[in-house]
Amino acid sequence: MWWNQTTRQLPLLGALCLAACTGADPNQDTSGSGGTGTAGSGGQVDVGGSPAADPFEAQADTSEGLVNVSANLEELLEKGTLAGACDAYWAGDPSDRKAMLLCGKSMFFYESYGTVGVPTILPEMLLTDFEDIVGPGFSKLGMIQDPYSEKKLPLGLAKGAPFGNLESVAFTCASCHFGQLPDGRYAVGAANHNYEYGKHNLMMAVFPLIALLGGEANHDPEAIKVIQPLIDKVNNTPGLKLSLTTKLLPLASAGGQTPQFPKEAEHYYATWKSGTMDFLIEPLPLNDTVHTVSKISALWGVPSDAEAEKAGMIHAMLGFTGGTKSLTRFAQEFVTFGGGDGTPWTVEKVRPLVEYIESLRAPQNPNAPNVTLAKQGEALFAEQGCITCHSGPRGSGLDLYSYEEIGTDSAMKYWLDPTLSGEPCCNAPAPPDEKPTHQLKSPRLVGFWAMKRFLHNGSVDSVEALLCKNGPRGTITEPALGDGGHTYGCDLDDSSKDALIAYLLSH
Repeated sequence: MWWNQTTRQLPLLGALCLAACTGADPNQDTSGSGGTGTAGSGGQVDVGGSPAADPFEAQADTSEGLVNVSANLEELLEKGTLAGACDAYWAGDPSDRKAMLLCGKSMFFYESYGTVGVPTILPEMLLTDFEDIVGPGFSKLGMIQDPYSEKKLPLGLAKGAPFGNLESVAFTCASCHFGQLPDGRYAVGAANHNYEYGKHNLMMAVFPLIALLGGEANHDPEAIKVIQPLIDKVNNTPGLKLSLTTKLLPLASAGGQTPQFPKEAEHYYATWKSGTMDFLIEPLPLNDTVHTVSKISALWGVPSDAEAEKAGMIHAMLGFTGGTKSLTRFAQEFVTFGGGDGTPWTVEKVRPLVEYIESLRAPQNPNAPNVTLAKQGEALFAEQGCITCHSGPRGSGLDLYSYEEIGTDSAMKYWLDPTLSGEPCCNAPAPPDEKPTHQLKSPRLVGFWAMKRFLHNGSVDSVEALLCKNGPRGTITEPALGDGGHTYGCDLDDSSKDALIAYLLSH
């Protein structure tokens, strides 16, 4: 999965995933007013004397007719017109917004930003010889096969920079932020909480070594369990090992070598839930020496710079630590943190992607909760103080909070700064005006109905569990994976919890 070419270690980009909070509903979104304010009736908040505003007020449709939610995958992929969309935009009228968004959508699915991910022969080998285990297009790992890929690759894996004398594929935004909704529709911007990122990495990086060389005892037992079905097939299928050796032989003369993958790191990869990851860990190029886990977040309704300013936010506060100032910055750091060359990716060059992501809206819940019950939940949302931390755009927060205040797993407090020095560690290519915050932000709440991972580390598996309907949380105490904290609403009676849940699922 990670390979060293000359002096650079370049990972697949999916780890960075533009983890920019949660979603937005085209009929239920808005920007909030600035400040912290006090709760008012009906789920509204009065902020600093300004008019009360509904955080979930509808956003305007700025999609220019592009299809971002559909049960028909080819319709969602604009009937194959994404290929060449950027060439057409850059050669055409720069004021053609639809052409720009089409280019941005093409970048979302098919741009690897000049990074080297993994030699193409590895995913091709898994998809050809182990399709019964990984599924077509890695569908059994939560990915979706690209109907336009001649090599039957999934959406989210696209051509990368050459790996020595071999072709490579690298992750794109779609690997983590494109998936199927609970009702089966495909949605751009959806948090792919079905994606088995850790398991996928182990299959790419560890399995080929064991298949050819053996040595299971030198690897983490949990990692071996993940790839055991692949190993068993090699051992039980005559001729398969020889076939794999022939297919993988070009790696020996490709000009690259496998970097170290410590057993401890293998263990972490094996134990992550689907839809979660740590992207600053060996054998990735940056290792902050702290095991932290982030859930994949939806990209619906990310606030623009102007909207963040209007809401009174310090900036867009992207990422769970809220330290990235804008979506433009996030797109550029997606490249540099992934080991790529950020020089070509100027503000203007990433603008189509940024504008496209800003146009994404969360789909409505097709099984909307009872209106009366949801209205009761709206009142509780205000009365119980939820609105205090979720009064910004699409129910996001206007401030950052300490882990002590929220009570959730605090491993991420040390993200990118294990000594709490206030400066990024490990030669991270962070802009000088962006420092580790050591804090946590309140994510947006729209698109809530389509999520299956909750809290910043994805440790809670349902909204019912979030509100302690299944009993007290805090039973998982392993650092970075803990499910304690954020117990707001857990002390309500069941009928009140049902009403609050109905309100949340209506967005």
